[in-house]
Amino acid sequence: MGKKVFILLLAVCLLAGVTALPAFAVEEGTELSVTAGGEALGAAGFFRGSDGRVMVPLRAVSDALGAQEVLWDPADNSATVTLPGLSLYVPFCKYWIRANDRYFFNPGGVYIEDGVSYLPVEALAWAFGAEHTYAPETGSVVISKPGEFPEPGGTFYNSEDVYWMSHIIYAEAGAESLLSMVAVGNVVMNRVADSAFPDTVEAVIFDRRFGIQFSPAYSGGIYMTPSEESVIAAKLALEGTKVVGDSLFFAAEYMAKTCWAGLNRPMTYIVGTIVFYG
Repeated sequence: MGKKVFILLLAVCLLAGVTALPAFAVEEGTELSVTAGGEALGAAGFFRGSDGRVMVPLRAVSDALGAQEVLWDPADNSATVTLPGLSLYVPFCKYWIRANDRYFFNPGGVYIEDGVSYLPVEALAWAFGAEHTYAPETGSVVISKPGEFPEPGGTFYNSEDVYWMSHIIYAEAGAESLLSMVAVGNVVMNRVADSAFPDTVEAVIFDRRFGIQFSPAYSGGIYMTPSEESVIAAKLALEGTKVVGDSLFFAAEYMAKTCWAGLNRPMTYIVGTIVFYG
């Protein structure tokens, strides 16, 4: 597989938090043996050296873990996996997969080669509630039997948090990529977790103890109806997705040299036209 050409359906993004390259030298495209649910699969996985991810075949792993149905929808360019307690949706040209209406960030996208679709092992393991191990020295990947499937999104997500998060994301980054949208949500969640800021999404957004923090909250922009993509970005942020690490501030690129954060805080990331600060 190492010398074959892979069809990349989504550009690979190198982000903070992406699995680090293993200490054991492994070349791009190296084939890996895959065991799932105690069954050694005939279909191999492979190592993607560009971002250090281990890719495994979607259908073969899903079947081994008890899937009743794995369907490809050419009109929607997606695959759907179903079994009792799990509904998994895998769009081939998005930054995410969805299981039981929960979202998992998948920045590397989906690979297809010779009609076989490959996903990062951590994405499939999350959807099936399974454990996984990768041994580069032996070229093997082991995925356990399914465990607890993701809690349904309807009970996992707090509706008020989704409401305010999606609205501030749309107001601040609605014209940007999904990556930038998630990055804005990442900052909101970092503030919720930081003792220097309020401890709820809504309170962080409307915080003005040291001046207005999010201008759309007071200009009225926050009340615009968010796009579907903004809602997805909000849920990805609420899942704990880290696009900009522990950044606490951001500003539009054109304001970077004059805004308070640009003058007083270390720059951490630039995503699209938004600059982030620690």
